[in-house]
Amino acid sequence: MHALMSDRETRSFGSGAEVPAAGPSGWLRATAPVWPLGLTRLVYGLLWWQQSGWKVPSDDFGRKSGGGLWYWVHQEIQYPTVLAYRDFLVNVMIPHWTFFGWMTLMTETFIAVTLILGLCTRLGSFVAIGMAANITLGILNVPHEWGWTYVMLIMLPAVFLFTDAGRSFGLDAFAAPHLDRAAARGNRMAWLVRWLL
Repeated sequence: MHALMSDRETRSFGSGAEVPAAGPSGWLRATAPVWPLGLTRLVYGLLWWQQSGWKVPSDDFGRKSGGGLWYWVHQEIQYPTVLAYRDFLVNVMIPHWTFFGWMTLMTETFIAVTLILGLCTRLGSFVAIGMAANITLGILNVPHEWGWTYVMLIMLPAVFLFTDAGRSFGLDAFAAPHLDRAAARGNRMAWLVRWLL
C-alpha cells in the first residue's frame, strides 16, 4: 500500500512517526546504481568505434573491393525495406558515394568518441538514435539479419539520452555540476549545453 502513496501522503516508520514521502513513489521511482549504465554506454561506444573501423577511405569505402559499406548499401538496395529509401540510395547516395562514405565514417566516429568518453553523451546518443534508425530502415529486409539487433541498437542510446549516462565513467560528470549551477542562476546557454551532456 505504501508503494502507491502520492507525494502528499506520509509514511509511517516503526516508531509511529510520520515522515512526508519524498517525490514520486512506486515502480516509476525505482532506483539502481548508475555504474552499469556507464559501463553499458562505454561498451556501446566501443561497438560504434569497431564498426567505424571497416569504413575504409583508402578503399573508397568499399567501392574498389566490393566489400565494406559498398557491399551493405547494395544489400539494402537489393532487399529494400522501403522503396523510397532504396530510391534515395540509388539516386543520391551512390552518385555521391565518397561524400556519404566520409559522412558515415565521421558520424560513427563521433558517436563512438562521445559515448566512450561520456562527453556530450546526450548529443552522441541523439545522433546514435538517428544513425541506428537509418541503418535499421535500410537493413531489415536483408536476408539473415535479425531485426531485434537493430531495435537494441536504437533503444540503448534512447536510454542513455534520458538518464544522464555520461555521469558514470564519463567526462560529463565533471562538467554537469558547474552547468547545473549556472543554469539554476538563469544562464540559458548553460541550460542548453547541460542538456547536451
